[in-house]
Amino acid sequence: MEFEPMPSKRARLRGLVAVAAAIVVGRTRSRIPRRLILRSLGVALAVALFVSVASVGIGLADQGSVLGSNVDYWVTPETQSSSTLPVNVGGPQFGSTHSVTDTLTARPEIAYATPVLVTLANVGHGETTEYALIVGVVSHPNLEIMGVDTAPLTTGDPYYANGTYTGPRTNEAIISSATADLVNASQGDTITIPNRTTGNTPQNFTVTTISAGGSSGIGEFPVAVVHLSELQSLTGSMGGDTADQLLVATTNPGVESDLSGLYDHSRVVTRSDSSIVSVANSDLALALAAAGLLVAVIVGTLFVATTMGLEVATDRQLWATLAALGFNARSRTFLFIGQTVLITAVGGVFGLFVGWGTTIATNAAVGSVFDTTTVAVFSPELAAAGLGLAVLVGLATAPYLIWLIARGSITEALEA
Repeated sequence: MEFEPMPSKRARLRGLVAVAAAIVVGRTRSRIPRRLILRSLGVALAVALFVSVASVGIGLADQGSVLGSNVDYWVTPETQSSSTLPVNVGGPQFGSTHSVTDTLTARPEIAYATPVLVTLANVGHGETTEYALIVGVVSHPNLEIMGVDTAPLTTGDPYYANGTYTGPRTNEAIISSATADLVNASQGDTITIPNRTTGNTPQNFTVTTISAGGSSGIGEFPVAVVHLSELQSLTGSMGGDTADQLLVATTNPGVESDLSGLYDHSRVVTRSDSSIVSVANSDLALALAAAGLLVAVIVGTLFVATTMGLEVATDRQLWATLAALGFNARSRTFLFIGQTVLITAVGGVFGLFVGWGTTIATNAAVGSVFDTTTVAVFSPELAAAGLGLAVLVGLATAPYLIWLIARGSITEALEA
């Protein structure tokens, strides 16, 4: 008489997973799979809560940088702090900035580099005059400053003319919507910025574009972006070709060591460090994420434990039948935990869609009231964390559910 060989542990494991999946699928094909929907809904709400709260924390942490997302390094005088860089006015400056950034831009691993000069000045239009941040840059197609896209400016810095400051003046300015609202200016209008070298004589600039940029948290800075040399001519910075900061766009991390040696008493801030409130050091962002995670785990675990506990009581005959068919306690436990994790994972996927929709709705709602476009950010890492949370909830309920399954005898369950 020949005996069939015992299946391997891996084969038994695959078989148990298939049985657990079949049980879950079978419940979805029942006439009224209300209990399955209810359990998945509880996990979905928990995951959606975590995703919504965490996305707001990430959104708050990402706000406030003077840089665009395409700028990787920021060279600043060492006396400046990252919390004052966007509005730094009148502090230490670098010299010969055009030649330094031209040399950097010529390197193949660097997309572009630009000096940035920032000053606070009156912007006038008609009878209205208001203070705004005036930012001077060497324009590049992909450069953003304080959320303002510099692409509409003539590329480069024509007036600089290799240090002679005799090239053609463009007199172009891009203003943020906050500046446009303050002085009631439109595209094509002429605004004035005082020339401090000639007793604050007004210098005319043409508004080429009105940008929605200038955001920092909730609200907007009034900003006007012009060519660096033209702003230097208004502030008396032509002699030393000075600027407050250097922005460098590159994907090569090896550039950082070279940048640190450009000037004495300077430091290099990476893009991830340049946010006023970064994810790594923001107590608010961490608190929001931690609170969302804690509440989601508690709510999800209690919900699943309650609903699955009722499931155990309802399906006690099923588990007793499996025991009578030869499924040992370990296999029955694996089956129950398996279907619990599958159900919570399905709920987690649904919760991600709900959380993503909530993120979009939050941005739309806040954007309709305040001058900002993004307060919540949904990222792939957040999606992975949401799915991990769903599985964690399923596993957290396992000890309680195993205890429920173990109560009572097989005979009592079959006779019930």
